[in-house]
Order: sequence, then C-alpha cells, then structure tokens
Amino acid sequence: MLDQAKIIKQENNASLEHFNLSDVDQLVSSLKKVGQADFDKVCILIKINKRVVFLHAGIHTTNENNLWIHKKENIVDKFDHSSLLEKAIYADDPEAFYANNGLNRSDYAIVGGGFPIGIKNTGTVGSLIVSGLTDEEDHELAYHALLDLQSQQG
Repeated sequence: MLDQAKIIKQENNASLEHFNLSDVDQLVSSLKKVGQADFDKVCILIKINKRVVFLHAGIHTTNENNLWIHKKENIVDKFDHSSLLEKAIYADDPEAFYANNGLNRSDYAIVGGGFPIGIKNTGTVGSLIVSGLTDEEDHELAYHALLDLQSQQG
C-alpha cells in the first residue's frame, strides 16, 4: 500500500487547471481510456461541489458497489482527501478512525477509491469515486484518469 506522503503527493500532482460541468465528459473519456476493460467492472461517481454530476454503473457491478461508492464519497466530502489516505493514516488501528471521528461503518469506509478533484491554487472542488476493483486499483484508476485529464488541459 502507498504511504501517506505518496498519497498526498498524488493528490497534489492530480490538481487540474479547471474543473466544471463542461469538463465532466472529458473526465469520463479519460476514465474509459485509462480503465479500458475495467470500465465495465466499476461504478463511478463524479461530484462537483458535493453535487452528483455523473454516475456510471458498469455491467459487471451490483448494488454492493453503490454502497461502497456512498461510503467512499462521504470520506472525501468530510476530509477533502482520498479515502486511501485515511486508510493509510489509520493502518495500525482502523477502529480508531471511527472512534476518533464519531463516524460509523455504515456511512464511512477507509478504503481506496475516493479521490478529491482539486484545482491548482484553489483546492478541492469535487470528487471522483470508483468501486469495483481492489481498493488500491480503484484509487489508481481515479488518480491516472485525473492525470490524463490534466495532460489534456496543459
């Protein structure tokens, strides 16, 4: 698993020049390009300012993936960091995450797949949530799709 410093570096590296409704289709194209065959194995949620702007349910997914999406999106919404970062922070004692933050397992999961969408010199403006692969693969798909979108903006 990636350590905290590497995850924070990824979050910073994936910052975009801009991200609004007109960029959503381009991000979806990046997800398809980066994900290739895995695109049908995942559910994807994209939010801007905590508003759902895109939802994809791959043909090989179930409602279970939707439940994980919800838990991961709550992590990003609350902490403005990736859900994998919270997993790394609490790797030695995952129960401490729930106790320290007064949160419950039915609404929050410290697993990879929730990634903040940030704008350079602005901060977090949205989230990209992936569920269907391993939690680290979900995280990597989100990260690399954002890098692909970033390369198109630059």
